[in-house]
Amino acid sequence: MKKLLYLVICFFAVFPFYGQQEVFFSQANDLYNQGEYNKSIELYEKILKGGNHSSDLYFNLANALYKTQQVGSSIYYYEKALKLAPSDKDILNNYAFAKQNRIDEIEVLPKGITARFYEKLVSYSPDFWGYFSIISVVVFVLGFILFYMSTNPSYRKLFFGGWVLGLIFGVLALVLAFNARSYQKDHVFGIVFSDEIMVRSEPNLRGETLFKLHEGTKVQYKESVEGWQKVELLDGKTGWVTSKSLKML
Repeated sequence: MKKLLYLVICFFAVFPFYGQQEVFFSQANDLYNQGEYNKSIELYEKILKGGNHSSDLYFNLANALYKTQQVGSSIYYYEKALKLAPSDKDILNNYAFAKQNRIDEIEVLPKGITARFYEKLVSYSPDFWGYFSIISVVVFVLGFILFYMSTNPSYRKLFFGGWVLGLIFGVLALVLAFNARSYQKDHVFGIVFSDEIMVRSEPNLRGETLFKLHEGTKVQYKESVEGWQKVELLDGKTGWVTSKSLKML
């Protein structure tokens, strides 16, 4: 009885908070539609500080930042939105427009079809593949039970195919869940937030300047040393930049 009372109290304590977040989100959207982009940004960021995260929230915030010419910030939040919704066409299209405002033009190293397909699969979160695996296991169990319960040859073939496919997809999804977690752990990216930064050969100001990067450029994190981070560009170039010049995804 005490546990039930505790749950009821928690529900009524939390419910108004989430209701307020929805009100803020609606108000921010209205401000955006009215052209009040800076005010909408303040409300979107207020929602984020409240611990509410979603692809829609990141997407709308990125759009507002893009409207105010904050290139680095808009690209950062488009990237955040894509992590939660990798195939969303609206996010992809707006992100493509935002990237056109970057100064740096970096040629991406070519990859084979297999590598691109694999990266597409592991771009989905481990949780996504975990849920997919659970659903596949349920299909496997139901197909297995119905196969042995059915006497109709046609149905038995159908159920047999169902439980075999459920088993195969379940195992594949489980493997992809582990691979996605490992891949995303090893592939940490950041966005340049400074107008211009020097990429050096060593993690200090005495290091040779190899090249420059500008706001909005995406880099991959490799390692860090006392306020410096080694990064790699999509074209394979590497170097050291100050940690404060980047915002990690």
